[in-house]
Amino acid sequence: MSRCMFIALLLVCSVTPAAAQQAIPWKSSGDWDILMDQTMGNACYVTAAYEDGTVIRLGFNFLENERTMYLAIGNAKWKSLEDSKDYEISVTFDNRTPWKAAAVGSDFASAKWLFINGLKGSFANEFARKHSVRVHYNGREIVNLRLKGSSKAIDEMIACQTTVNEVTSGKPQQPTTPAPSPQDPFSAAPNTRNASDPFDM
Repeated sequence: MSRCMFIALLLVCSVTPAAAQQAIPWKSSGDWDILMDQTMGNACYVTAAYEDGTVIRLGFNFLENERTMYLAIGNAKWKSLEDSKDYEISVTFDNRTPWKAAAVGSDFASAKWLFINGLKGSFANEFARKHSVRVHYNGREIVNLRLKGSSKAIDEMIACQTTVNEVTSGKPQQPTTPAPSPQDPFSAAPNTRNASDPFDM
């Protein structure tokens, strides 16, 4: 979508509640899509889908007083992942020190998701710069994804947010995120080698 069309749709949605939609596309970059989510406080995010059905999403969260970022990873095959349950996981970029996080299970858009809230810009910086991301739960690798093109995607996410902030009044200021992509891994995710559901205990 062109910048002019994006701004026009954003303006229509802001003044006409009936025209509002949850996500407005900004543009695509390689395997990544960049969109603006009205339900997160008019916050932009990047997302990519993988062949095994896993979807990853990183974006701004403007719903809280302290504006942060979030990571969401989902797959319809993770059937035993429970909504609103806490899951202690680790997220590793390449061979860097793992990020320890308490993820929350969620069930929406015909998939099961893990949400990690309260992330800082340093997390997005690694997301942009590194080549892969792995997620472990209960001692198992449940996700192993390539991040090809993630640096350009993050740049576009920041450009998206800057445009949204310019168009809408009373919204969060320009983001300061550093700029610089079988079965239930809940059995198995893109490039994962797991075969059973780790949440089925």
